[in-house]
Amino acid sequence: MALIDIIIVIAFLVLTFFVGSFFYKWVGEPDDFYVAGRKLTPFILAAVITATNVNLYSFVGQAGIAYKHGISILWQTWTGNMALVFSGLFIIPIMRRLRVRTIPEFLSMRYNKSVRLLVGILWVFRLAFWLGVVLYTAVVAAQAITGITSYLFWIVAFAIIAIIYTMLGGMWSVAFTDVIQFVFMLGGALIVLPLAMKAVGWMPGLIEKLPENSLQLVRQSGTYNWKFILAIFLLGIQWASVDQGLLQRAFGAESTKTVAKGMVLAGIITTPFALLWNLPGLAAAVLYPNLQNPDQAIPTLLSQMLPPVILGLVVVGLLSSQLSTISGNLNGVATLFTNDIYETLKKRQATNKEILFMARFITFLVGLFMIGFAFLVPKMGGAVEAYLTIIGIMDMPLFIVGILYGLLWKRATSAGAIWGYLAGAVAGIIGKFYFQFDFNLTTFLSAVTALLVMPLVSYLTRPENKEKIEAIWKARRTSAEEEVSGKVYNIIPETPAGKLSFSLYIAGVLIFLGGVISGSSGWPYASHLAVSGMVIYFIGGYLKVVFD
Repeated sequence: MALIDIIIVIAFLVLTFFVGSFFYKWVGEPDDFYVAGRKLTPFILAAVITATNVNLYSFVGQAGIAYKHGISILWQTWTGNMALVFSGLFIIPIMRRLRVRTIPEFLSMRYNKSVRLLVGILWVFRLAFWLGVVLYTAVVAAQAITGITSYLFWIVAFAIIAIIYTMLGGMWSVAFTDVIQFVFMLGGALIVLPLAMKAVGWMPGLIEKLPENSLQLVRQSGTYNWKFILAIFLLGIQWASVDQGLLQRAFGAESTKTVAKGMVLAGIITTPFALLWNLPGLAAAVLYPNLQNPDQAIPTLLSQMLPPVILGLVVVGLLSSQLSTISGNLNGVATLFTNDIYETLKKRQATNKEILFMARFITFLVGLFMIGFAFLVPKMGGAVEAYLTIIGIMDMPLFIVGILYGLLWKRATSAGAIWGYLAGAVAGIIGKFYFQFDFNLTTFLSAVTALLVMPLVSYLTRPENKEKIEAIWKARRTSAEEEVSGKVYNIIPETPAGKLSFSLYIAGVLIFLGGVISGSSGWPYASHLAVSGMVIYFIGGYLKVVFD
């Protein structure tokens, strides 16, 4: 990097730090730190969620997979976006009506404090590991772009800024810095894409120079085949329904209607973004075909192709996405620990001052865990492999016991939730590390185990309190807050336009699944059908949130 690029990057980091720290004085109550006082508008919410989802895991990890295996890794982003729409339409409005801050808090309402405590403890470490993955990708990019190869230096540099401003301003800092970072990130990505595509001769040149099937979206075989798409689709729904870093933003929405619209818009907006890192990853495979570490694909492309000033601006964009994800998830873990572990274990009611102190202390502590896990990621095969390993084991069991049975089956019990979750996670660990199952089989194994164990234990244990369950079921309908404000959102469509939109949405789901499954036979039009289904799905979802 030239001196001017270094000055641009340092100026951006200083600006981010001061903007984030400014909101320290806005934090007087725990809700200000946790969910920005629940005052985020649809646009801010959509920008915040989008900035969280687009980060260097995408530009380094996913682009590295595209470099090595082809474009089918694109579905990790696309199915995640489809899941955002699903969750925004059907799941998160319920949570917003319950006015919870975390998923474990919801589990306490639906089951008991033991379930809340178990999941809270496990997910502090789960989210800290994800932060380690995110931090690792920032370091990999910085090493290749700047030529400064000290792993420790970059880890400390990136971690300190995000930790300090998140400690001070909480969700207010996260929300406003996310909007700034979203603009920088989008600008940087839009510079890289045309330059990379021009270098390889645009799409005709890319198609001609890449190995056969590199641009096939739904594959019959290989690591990222049709089974991967189904597995990552299921995990996407789980992620969009229970991920604390994501939902921390959603719970900050000003109304139920806002959270539904914000999440649907975020899913749709982010979909074309996936091309901004996957296509350059493919271009790097043509331009720099012999890289030892695929995660270096985009950083190498940037350092080799971009002139001074432009390089500095693009690096700022990439760093924006990274700081957004780190700060948001740090805030999420701090909320989860303070809300679901500290306040649950404390014998007396904690004061607001005590709660805020603990939230800030845990932000710092989890930042240290993040740094430690960042050193573990290279030993697990890189960003994508490390992340897929942890979510294949831990994530689907939580969705099964918390959302699927928790919202749809009244007979589900606390004991069933605990044993179902633990059995699913242990089955995933055994499948992955003993039987050496791939990601797809590990995911299905952990999900099916939880799916079977939970009802079995539930039938053998005492039913939950009926009044507690009815309070959850009531939240599936409109709330008093919505009726007073006039901003009513109906999960089950009531208007003719809403019902038509919902029918279009269901048609999109079926067409998408038909396209993916038809890929198992090698049908040449499987990719076209799957993408068409996804587009119909988005149209139906958007119209539903508008009309209902």
